[in-house]
Amino acid sequence: MNKSAIFPFKIQDPPVIVVFGITGDLSRRKLLPALYHLMRHGVLPANTVIIGVSRKSLTSEDLLKEVELCVLEKDKVCDPDGLKKVKTALQSFQLNPDNPEDFEKLKAFLDNLDGQTKRHRLIYMSTPSDAYSVIVEKLGAHHINDSRTKLLLEKPFGHDIDSATELIKTVDKGFKEDQIYRIDHYLAKETAQNLLAFRMHNPIFQSLWDDKHIHQVTIRAFEEIGIEGRADFYEKTGALRDLVQSHLLQLLCITLMDNPAILDSQHIHKNKQEFLKNIEPADPIKAVRGQYNSYKNEINNPGSFIETYAKIELKHKSTKWKNTKIVLETGKGLSQKNTEIVIEFKTPHEEIRNKLIFKLQPSEGIHLDLAIKEPGFETLMKHAELYFEYKNSFGEQMNVDAYERVLVDALRNDQSLFASDEEVLETWKILDPVLKQWQKNNQGLVIYKKGMGAENIIEGDKIS
Repeated sequence: MNKSAIFPFKIQDPPVIVVFGITGDLSRRKLLPALYHLMRHGVLPANTVIIGVSRKSLTSEDLLKEVELCVLEKDKVCDPDGLKKVKTALQSFQLNPDNPEDFEKLKAFLDNLDGQTKRHRLIYMSTPSDAYSVIVEKLGAHHINDSRTKLLLEKPFGHDIDSATELIKTVDKGFKEDQIYRIDHYLAKETAQNLLAFRMHNPIFQSLWDDKHIHQVTIRAFEEIGIEGRADFYEKTGALRDLVQSHLLQLLCITLMDNPAILDSQHIHKNKQEFLKNIEPADPIKAVRGQYNSYKNEINNPGSFIETYAKIELKHKSTKWKNTKIVLETGKGLSQKNTEIVIEFKTPHEEIRNKLIFKLQPSEGIHLDLAIKEPGFETLMKHAELYFEYKNSFGEQMNVDAYERVLVDALRNDQSLFASDEEVLETWKILDPVLKQWQKNNQGLVIYKKGMGAENIIEGDKIS
């Protein structure tokens, strides 16, 4: 089945997509391959313009030199026509964020592209988040912010609740809420998309979705790789800010929040905000932080106590979820790559729990763990698993890449997958006690061997 069949629409009006930080890791690994794929399959018109903004003077050939553009293709080989479309669309623009004159030049450059028709514009911030304020402020000051413009912001959105509040004020000065798209690409994964649909359209589970039936919810995101040369980013961020504040809390929302009356952006955000407001601030005493044993050498900082592993427990104040244990866990340098949502149901015998597992990576799907009797005269119980995987049912090429969906939804004015101001602030409030405790010193930091299983981290070398 042709991948293009998954897109029942085409973007009719050719947009202008402006990428700040075009030479960065995110642009090279994720954004440019997604744009290539959308252009190859005709979702984006051939006369789409992609402008890569950089401090350096670059050609389009320079921009593509280190990009594995065709990683989304089954054989990793580029389609010649698709490659030609991207090369034709891609232009570079040299800009120093500290120079106001460069923003005037950018405005003139963009206005010149419009011709007779004002094109829709996506401005994608693929820079470090601490550069957002300077760029966004100047975009507003130089009027590169009219109503046809969408601003896409990567996480983390702020560093803590105070910085997030200030950044929201800066962004809101130049852009209206319906223009702002705070990206969480985990929500764009097919299984995350399917989570709400699964809950709403399978009534067999609806009556079980409360603390009377669900013992524990665990959401984990594990990586085998380390920080992969991202020392500057990680030293400012750490695992708690990198994944828990954004991805895992957002996944928790769509897992446990009340089903929206209508499956649209407005109702989804309303229910997410209500759910987040009822989460108690995380208890630092129950939080675990770890650091893999070669991290300090990789960043050349023997005094660092930034965590590469984080685990927190949360409590919900609502009558619906107050007795359900909630665990969020993430780490790098672990024994396996695995992102999943595990729902553990209560059973008469605690040693055998039914589990409903939503797998987000490496292989997306839904698993159901049941207890069955073994054949024979004795009543001996064992686990049996029923599973659905996207690649088996729909083929390797049928999943829409998360960054493809992010770009298309922004062009379609669909904010369902993007976090609101209120959601961002609530997530920082939840983590605030742990962040404040951890930034004081390295007390309680567990040093674990790279490649260790997460279940063994608590047994590592603890710094007291």
